[in-house]
Amino acid sequence: MTKQLPSHAKVVIIGGGVIGCATAYHLTKLGVKDVVVLERKELTCGTTWAAAGLVVQLRGTPEMVRMTRHGYELYQEIEKETGQPTGFIKSGVINISTNKHRAHELEMLESMSESFGIVNRPIDMDELKKLWPLINTEDILNAYYMPNDGIVNPVDTAMSMAIGARKGGAQIFEDTDVLDFEMKNGQVVGIKTDKGDIKCESTVLCAGMWSRELGRKLGISVPIHACQHMHFVTLPIEGTYKGMPILRDQDGCLYFREEVGGLLMGAFEYGALPYGTKGIPSDWQFRELPEDMDHLEPLMENAINRVPELANAEIRRITTTAESFTPDNMYIMGEAPGMKKLYTACGMNSSGILCGAGVGKKTAEWIVEGYPKSGHIWEADNRRCFSWMMNTKWLKDRAPETPGNLYGIHFPFKQFETGRNVRMSPFHDRLSEQGACFGQLFGYERANWFAPKGVEPKYEYSFHRQNWFDYSAAEHMAIRENVGIYDLSSMANFIMQGKEALSVLQNICGNDIDAPIGKVVYTQMLNERGGIEADITVTKLKQNKFFIVTAGVTALRDFDYIERAIPEGAHAFLIDVSSAYAMLGVMGPNARKLMEKVTDADLSNDAFPYGTAKEIPVGYATPLVVRMSFAGELGWELYVPTEFAVGMFDALMEAGKEFNVQQVGLHAVDSLRLERGFRHWPSDIDPEHTPLEAGLGFAVKFDKGDFLGKNALLKQKKEGIKKKLMIFSIDDPEPLIYHDEPIYRDGELVSENTHGAYGHLIGGSVGMCYLKNPEGINNEWITAGKYEIGVNSKRYSITIHLTSPYDPKGERVRM
Repeated sequence: MTKQLPSHAKVVIIGGGVIGCATAYHLTKLGVKDVVVLERKELTCGTTWAAAGLVVQLRGTPEMVRMTRHGYELYQEIEKETGQPTGFIKSGVINISTNKHRAHELEMLESMSESFGIVNRPIDMDELKKLWPLINTEDILNAYYMPNDGIVNPVDTAMSMAIGARKGGAQIFEDTDVLDFEMKNGQVVGIKTDKGDIKCESTVLCAGMWSRELGRKLGISVPIHACQHMHFVTLPIEGTYKGMPILRDQDGCLYFREEVGGLLMGAFEYGALPYGTKGIPSDWQFRELPEDMDHLEPLMENAINRVPELANAEIRRITTTAESFTPDNMYIMGEAPGMKKLYTACGMNSSGILCGAGVGKKTAEWIVEGYPKSGHIWEADNRRCFSWMMNTKWLKDRAPETPGNLYGIHFPFKQFETGRNVRMSPFHDRLSEQGACFGQLFGYERANWFAPKGVEPKYEYSFHRQNWFDYSAAEHMAIRENVGIYDLSSMANFIMQGKEALSVLQNICGNDIDAPIGKVVYTQMLNERGGIEADITVTKLKQNKFFIVTAGVTALRDFDYIERAIPEGAHAFLIDVSSAYAMLGVMGPNARKLMEKVTDADLSNDAFPYGTAKEIPVGYATPLVVRMSFAGELGWELYVPTEFAVGMFDALMEAGKEFNVQQVGLHAVDSLRLERGFRHWPSDIDPEHTPLEAGLGFAVKFDKGDFLGKNALLKQKKEGIKKKLMIFSIDDPEPLIYHDEPIYRDGELVSENTHGAYGHLIGGSVGMCYLKNPEGINNEWITAGKYEIGVNSKRYSITIHLTSPYDPKGERVRM
């Protein structure tokens, strides 16, 4: 092994666990030979060594499945290249349920598995006992078997990729501790270690539990907190056999796998024990923590209930160690916002082996191609990690809940219970008084639905109609038939100004931003491939001054994208003013009548047409009032400075008594927008799809001059699109849909639902899907097919709509 650090490397990877090794390996596969891996102690000594090695393909989204599947395939083949086996065994995985909600979830996952091309079939108790002879089946309601999944040896797997990286030219240095960084113009140009300094062009942070503190030194947000994780291994037990399927009893928080004739049992429990709030010890190496038998005892009881033979088994080893978890159970990947060529690949949430190869591949693509060429991965993008998330008290409070959510029932709309009330709009107390039930997204408390008097505003989770369904339906219909008000203060707002502000926006936006003052332009920000990087509105406030509105959850991502588009030295300045404004939507056929009660401004269609913004008096406030609607009805969005917000709210509510104005939650806003056919980033549109494919060609102005992605779109327009985003509704009024349910055309699997909700006006679930045809897609081909959707292992007829299933034309919106 090379002992002397080179003076320079094209890419330096910090961390020699499975992620660091996988990233180095994939970089060499993409032709980058000048790669250095720095490991503070020995390879795999942090978390990798203690992993269970489960390789289960089914994940929550298509892109996560693709990442997992890459590792699944690589781990079976890499020995041919490196000579180092991974220990892969195609054991299969069994999932069981012991309550009705879990049973329903497993049924839903059967349909989702079909969308992803994963074999996942129900098995009866006789087959279950045959596959897993030690199991107690008395309380099991149903079971599913995925025969193609498996297990690997974690250390061997990481070492195999390390060997492959070395063969490709990478150098790996163990016992090399990173001390500090040399920065220049927002880029790491050098790394200081206890073995000397090394200059670099790109840096990748793959340091697992140490990533948070290294992130602080780098000035980036890496919200990771360690929790204790334990498993035990028994001596051989009669009835186990090599290749025995992994068993997941998620209701008991447990998983089991065969190991040397015995069983390995691990747990993902709610209320896990946090570790290392003040930092991880610098001398950590293959470290085990003291056993906490009080914490382990209830898990042992669950294990003995599921596998009675464990009561008589001899324990060979109990391992308690620590690993890193993120606040939302998702990885932290990509180029860090505000930095150049600094990438993160950490926060694996106990699934580093599972997705390690896929994470390494995408990270390598990010470095070489400038984006993850194998598919965007917004849910894991580090641009969702706001700076406030580095608050250690919040992380410590949230961390114990995170491991339990891995095996918890994944109910639709399930909310975190810890770390609440971090960010609240000025209307929060007013909405709470009105019966709001809040959900949290990116730390923001948002009113999702409103409980009537006498009803507790609390979720009662299920996979069927939840307790708020009828209340949200009433909110939905209030906007369709009367008038409703919703709080969307969580939206992100930017000011872009300067002599070159317009040219910057024109370059990254598909629509023509050079509009009259007061004109609101709906547009997508595009990449070079014509893909949709963001879905925004841009309002020209003054000459060279623009007001940009985007989704709050993507605020950091979108801000970073615009900021990177500003040429060095350009007279263009971007400011995030989100916290300076609150926003209320006043929507519905009676929205104008209500607004006329609180303002003397002329709100007629001639004076205030759709797509217009004006500062007008509303009560004692003077908000920027925008004639736009995400609900598909007549309405205005009111952007008000926060100190005036409550007074404006009270004035609207007082005036609204005459119209029986309804408070509306964001569940209803979602159902309203789907019923109207409005797209949402990233549910329906993303960097892999273009405006032409998404039915947003009207927002692209080819004659405005050059812009990012123009050539790709012109080429696509000339050749004809091969896929198109379509809206559909389920003919049967009963089924509910959420995301990724399979779509069939003439009996063949062709797509999956991007996102779904219940259309309360049309009386059925509504969703969207991309239909694909290599020969070209047009309305004639679309309408020639017969379509179905798979929900809970049943197929239902759906209607594909060439236009929105609900389209309020004429006076209802425009007059």
